[in-house]
Amino acid sequence: MSTLKYIPVDLLFLKPFLLALAVLLTFMACNDNPSSSYGDLNTSINSESETHTIVNNTAYVVEITARHVGDDYIFELSEDEIPSGWTTFRLKNESHSTHFAYLASVPQGALDGASDDEAELLDYWIQHVTNPFQFFMDTLIPGKELNFDNLPTKYEDTFFPPWFGDALPSGGPGFVGGMSYTETTVYLEEGEYVVECYVKNAVGDFHSYLGMINLLTVSDEYGNGQHEPPMYTSEVTVSTQGIDFDRHISAGEHTFKVTFEDQTVYEHLLGHDVHLIRMDKGTSVAEVGKWMNWMDPDGLISSSSANLLGPSTFLGGVQTMTAGSSGYFHVELEPGRYAWVSEIPDPHSNQMLKVFNVPRGGAPGR
Repeated sequence: MSTLKYIPVDLLFLKPFLLALAVLLTFMACNDNPSSSYGDLNTSINSESETHTIVNNTAYVVEITARHVGDDYIFELSEDEIPSGWTTFRLKNESHSTHFAYLASVPQGALDGASDDEAELLDYWIQHVTNPFQFFMDTLIPGKELNFDNLPTKYEDTFFPPWFGDALPSGGPGFVGGMSYTETTVYLEEGEYVVECYVKNAVGDFHSYLGMINLLTVSDEYGNGQHEPPMYTSEVTVSTQGIDFDRHISAGEHTFKVTFEDQTVYEHLLGHDVHLIRMDKGTSVAEVGKWMNWMDPDGLISSSSANLLGPSTFLGGVQTMTAGSSGYFHVELEPGRYAWVSEIPDPHSNQMLKVFNVPRGGAPGR
């Protein structure tokens, strides 16, 4: 793979393509997801003691293992063929870097294109989505060498494939710190899904570009899925107006129902999501907010080898979903200072970074 030394690249040639992509992605915000059509969910709460009881989740379980082997970044799925329905993704982070697992449905245009080119679907996606995004990211990093092999060929007139706007965000486990795990439950219809982590290493390479990307097939041919939604103990809603939640959060186990009241495309070409971070001593709101923008050369960088792990300890969350959708996130909280945050530019100014306290004992949080 040939590379050329960094030269100043006039990003004006990319702007028409990025504008067109933003327009395409806007349509994703208007798509309804069937996960929101299964009625109101029940909550099991002991109102006298305010102790939350977790009901066993009977959703199908897929384990995703994130690990580094030398310079290789690896996503291993316990299963890559599952039935439709509610699926719990358990992300095991066996590295010291921060990771997540974002799911996106593969649109028909990509399926047809891969078939026409007689290419493996995942290879086709990497060539026409992952690699062009990496090229764009590289143009934003001063002094970085550009790999012009990552420039699009088949879709050079549009830079990104015209079908990319039909790839619907389908949730998945949020950011989780090193040597830890997190669980998120989402509803998946039949189809093909890309599962990836686009956190960046120390030089700005997306983890997906380095190999942390995989393919998941969902079909009722693989058995009977779970179509009753899981129970939950607390609710979080996210919209263009910000993140809203009940601040009376006690220590212990919680399953949060995260509802996407609406969706939009921000200047970083993505929608909003919800992540939980433990605000360790010395962690600032400004530091967290700056890190959440992947277009920032210093944003979303987590590299154990370079001792750049990110702003603090992430505990999971729910990745971007379409308007009206809900996902479920399970976590055990100890007393301390936490924050809900969305991976968008300047989340604090957009009411998407909300700090709260989990108190000791039975006192209510705030």
